[in-house]
Amino acid sequence: MRIQTISTALAVAISLVGCGKQSTSSSNPPSPANERVSTTAAAPVAQPALSAWQQGDKSTAVSSFVAANWNARPIFVSGSVLSLTEDQFKSLSDADRQARSAEMTKQLDSLKQLGAAVAQAGRDAAAKGDTAQAQKYFTSLKQCGTALSSPECLTLVQLVGKTLNKMADTDSAKIAR
Repeated sequence: MRIQTISTALAVAISLVGCGKQSTSSSNPPSPANERVSTTAAAPVAQPALSAWQQGDKSTAVSSFVAANWNARPIFVSGSVLSLTEDQFKSLSDADRQARSAEMTKQLDSLKQLGAAVAQAGRDAAAKGDTAQAQKYFTSLKQCGTALSSPECLTLVQLVGKTLNKMADTDSAKIAR
């Protein structure tokens, strides 16, 4: 059982990739936005949350999602279809694009489901009167949406990011009333 769990985690890690890879070249001068991004090689931001979600551990997935630093890069595991830019995806052969499209759909579905669970956790906290905790959930959802909306990400990833932003804004506005 433990080997299966480790194998699953490894497979998820290999299949997910990071859009928005950070450049450390001198052509990317330090700025306030770049200073928030870690300059050391780090684990992909979304990996712990997505791995837990795909293993069925929803509570850990939501906690990992909220704890993630969505300003860090990479977002997804290197080699994942989600880490490709639009140009990289378009440069694949037709057969590769079709194969990777199915992979992308599956990974984006998991990401959308996880985002919906985070939003629901925020609504649940708000219903219990814990507006501070609810705001943490919605803020994290907004930060993830902003990270995914980056022009460095695939268009479909950007659309998911915009959806998460809208969800966060809508739910956050409800508790602000």
